[in-house]
Amino acid sequence: MVKRFSSEGKDAKEDPSSSSQTILIPDELCEKAGLTLQWSGIGELGIHAFKHVDKLSIDNPSEFAPTDTFVHNLRTDSILFEPVIRKLVNESNGTFLAVQKLTPSTSARSETLALSRQYRSIVRACIENLQISELDKNTTYKLTPQQRQHYVAIFYNIEFIWHLCEILFVDSVPGAVVLPHLLDWIRFHFPDTERAAGQILTGPLETGAELRNSDYWDVVIGLIMQGSLEPARALLRLHSNADSECFLQAESLLKTLPVFKVYGGLSTAEFRTRWHTWQTNVSTKVESGVFTSEKNLNTVMKIISGDESSVNDMKSHCETWYQLLVAMLLYKEPTVKTFELNRYATSCMGYFGGPERMKVLDEIIMDLFECNILEVIKKLHLSSDSGWAATHLTNLLHYCGRLNIDSQAYDSRLDENLLIEYGCLLMSHNSLWQVGVTYLDHCGPQGRACLELLLPRLKPGSESRTLKIIQIAAERDMPNTVNSICKVQGMRCLQRKRIGQALCWALKSQDPGFATHLADKLLLEYTKGGTFNCLDLLDNLGSCMLISDRLTFLGKYCEFQQLFRNGATREAAVLLTSLFTSKLCPKYFTLSLLMDSLPLLESTDVTLLSAEDTSNLLSCLEELADDCASSANQAAVMDKIKLIRLAMNKNLAKSLIFEACHPQILD
Repeated sequence: MVKRFSSEGKDAKEDPSSSSQTILIPDELCEKAGLTLQWSGIGELGIHAFKHVDKLSIDNPSEFAPTDTFVHNLRTDSILFEPVIRKLVNESNGTFLAVQKLTPSTSARSETLALSRQYRSIVRACIENLQISELDKNTTYKLTPQQRQHYVAIFYNIEFIWHLCEILFVDSVPGAVVLPHLLDWIRFHFPDTERAAGQILTGPLETGAELRNSDYWDVVIGLIMQGSLEPARALLRLHSNADSECFLQAESLLKTLPVFKVYGGLSTAEFRTRWHTWQTNVSTKVESGVFTSEKNLNTVMKIISGDESSVNDMKSHCETWYQLLVAMLLYKEPTVKTFELNRYATSCMGYFGGPERMKVLDEIIMDLFECNILEVIKKLHLSSDSGWAATHLTNLLHYCGRLNIDSQAYDSRLDENLLIEYGCLLMSHNSLWQVGVTYLDHCGPQGRACLELLLPRLKPGSESRTLKIIQIAAERDMPNTVNSICKVQGMRCLQRKRIGQALCWALKSQDPGFATHLADKLLLEYTKGGTFNCLDLLDNLGSCMLISDRLTFLGKYCEFQQLFRNGATREAAVLLTSLFTSKLCPKYFTLSLLMDSLPLLESTDVTLLSAEDTSNLLSCLEELADDCASSANQAAVMDKIKLIRLAMNKNLAKSLIFEACHPQILD
């Protein structure tokens, strides 16, 4: 009996230090006797009870027999195999193939950026599908609310990390001024503030908005920290004191705040000069108490002035340390470079408990700010998405020229190793194996070696699936793999006594030994029943019969029968004679072939078999008589031999007389 168990590895995001798991096999016999295991498929182990013995063990009957034995099939589950997530696998495969058409380069290219955004849009679509399936009661996806929530969290974190990686490594900005992109990153993934602002602004546009909305100032401060100044100014104009001097001053300062643009025409030095002048003006007005009449407005102006005392106020409006980081950089170092992020990130992390309070997501983001891409890949690879993100992101970074890893430490490209692992995982799935092939295709010699091992181990299923596997192997010039698959299929057909189908597989595999074996079976069945059960195939062998002498004889014999049935006796006689003279006829079939010559020997057309042809047949007959002297059914065989000999003697006499009277026939 076979029992199936699945095991999904422990979520590495919860415990990244642990990459192994203990799996309990519910089998008392295994517990008592011991167990062993072996591969039973791609990514699947067969485990069963087994008593371990060695040379010192006593050779006694087993104490456990007789008993029922179970085979436990253990395989690794992957969230990628969930029906709702398979769309992610298939769509990302198209983007992956588009990436492979690029040439690795360290220069910034619009193609790699566009493909990176394609990957992110695919992840976002997957998240939306998960959320839609939760609302749709008629969905066929059987996921628990906890599973959906878990999957959404996984792919949200992946897209969040990918977006930051895209900013820092894929979309190279001239001068490495990265803050404008970081602001977009924060706004995109923390949209609650802008949504709340939209709700206020779409309401009655009357003064006194702070009185109607208890979270008015929280929204204003949140917008200021995200650099969304236009909606922040619009909200300030809705304040009941919007016409007061302090609000007008704040409006003017926010309106004139310098914003750095990569392609704005200003150098970094010129921008910093303008920005310092503006911020000095803000600080002067804050220190002079221009805004003290409005506490919350004074807090806003302290934030934009870069006042150190405003950090705690900023922290209270942030969910994470990286939100605080981007807000602080906006009003302290707006021209911060990519390589300077680590220093500021460490400082901001301290406000949220330091490294001791960090989760795996925080660690990955910190590694990105430190430009430690290898650590990012390692931690992504341990995540619960079965390596999807690590594989595709690493491959994209390779084509961006961003994997600056010592080549001496690795025998091959890092992304190729991940592609092989990911491709092998997909090959283990009944529906995604063709997608897995495309990944292994781009892994050089190692990928080809994996394909040669895995293709024969795929479960064949229907004939169309098997033919697809063979086609894939043939397109990649893997004749040994094609032959192996065809042999396995041929043996399965032979076990089911479908000799005709088995012969088809033998012809596909071009295996002469197997073809000879099947031809012998067909000939032996014919000697017993007098018919072929796959005559249509045998009549249309064509040049395929040449792979084996025995198959060649079988094909020619069927051709002889077809000629005789169609009344072409002269051509049939010529072919029959050639079958004897070629020595292709097996001894066990000689009697049947000689019996087929009787109608030709007894024909009134004396020119069908000449004297020479008849002599050759007579020679074969005498050899058969000698071989059958010790046969068990000697009497029946000898009766047939006497009948054939008599016909041959008569034909020989007629042929000699005819040829003597018509010598010109011989010329």
